[in-house]
Amino acid sequence: MLALAACTSTPKPGQPWVVTQLEAPATGPRVLGVYAHPDDETSAAAILYKTRAHLGGVCDLLLITNGEGGFKYSTLAEDLYEAELTDESVGRALLPEIRRDEFLEGCALMQIRAAYFLEQTDHRYSTDPEEVLASDAGVWDLDRIEDALVERMTLGRYDFILTLAPTPQTHGHHQAATILALRAAARLPADQRPALLCARQETADGAPDPPAILAGYPETALAAGAPPLIFDRTQPFGHRGRLDYRVLVNWVIAAHKSQGTMQLAMSRGLRTHLFLFALSPPGSAAAAEAWLAGLAQPQFTPREYSSSAGTNASSSTPIQ
Repeated sequence: MLALAACTSTPKPGQPWVVTQLEAPATGPRVLGVYAHPDDETSAAAILYKTRAHLGGVCDLLLITNGEGGFKYSTLAEDLYEAELTDESVGRALLPEIRRDEFLEGCALMQIRAAYFLEQTDHRYSTDPEEVLASDAGVWDLDRIEDALVERMTLGRYDFILTLAPTPQTHGHHQAATILALRAAARLPADQRPALLCARQETADGAPDPPAILAGYPETALAAGAPPLIFDRTQPFGHRGRLDYRVLVNWVIAAHKSQGTMQLAMSRGLRTHLFLFALSPPGSAAAAEAWLAGLAQPQFTPREYSSSAGTNASSSTPIQ
């Protein structure tokens, strides 16, 4: 059972914001998502939700930046928040709190247990991770981030870490967040290290390729011979199988109202492909396969309706 909880005071950076109070101990997988910005978690929204709601697991999220760099596409949100968010100085001042609250709204929908905010600067868009990872970059406190990740992985005893795929075409912060998660995990003894996976989405345009090793970052190598694990967002459920997990993903996307272009991603992702990193400990592939097999099982018991429910009351298609 879950009970939504509101924070009565602002936690210190790196301390948990409790999103849901778990009234029973977790019996399923323990998962930590590590991301650069609020809204990056939408990549795994359905996986996180079903892990908790169906498998009885526990899911936490750790965000590195405040997301204040997302001011350029906040046009429609200006009326909503009564502020000129697309003005860079205004957006950078107000978006950290706005985006945190939007993120926490989505966390509640996914039944996330706790969120951790490292409150680093979302300085600008670039595809170069060295803008934040270089030793002289001075944008992020790299030692603090990595130490916080090591501490969270150690205390959380997670089975799986979820990240975004670090590809050269993506935001440099996305690449950097994944690299830092990998470096933190590498500091743990192999027998205490969680399995490390990154996500890419399959759309109507086709399935994604496995990410290649990112130049200059050998830790981004994938596990040899491990095929992608696939979570199907289009698993049907509900009356006549008319619903699927894209609904939940869309709810989480909708929470990020300050991010206009994010809304255009609704219903685009059909299947989430998870790729296992080589840094994962022995047995990770089998453990991840078992996790995804559990996520593929039907979550909801179908209901039977009489004619009082309408002319479409009977089920003509299998319901999951």
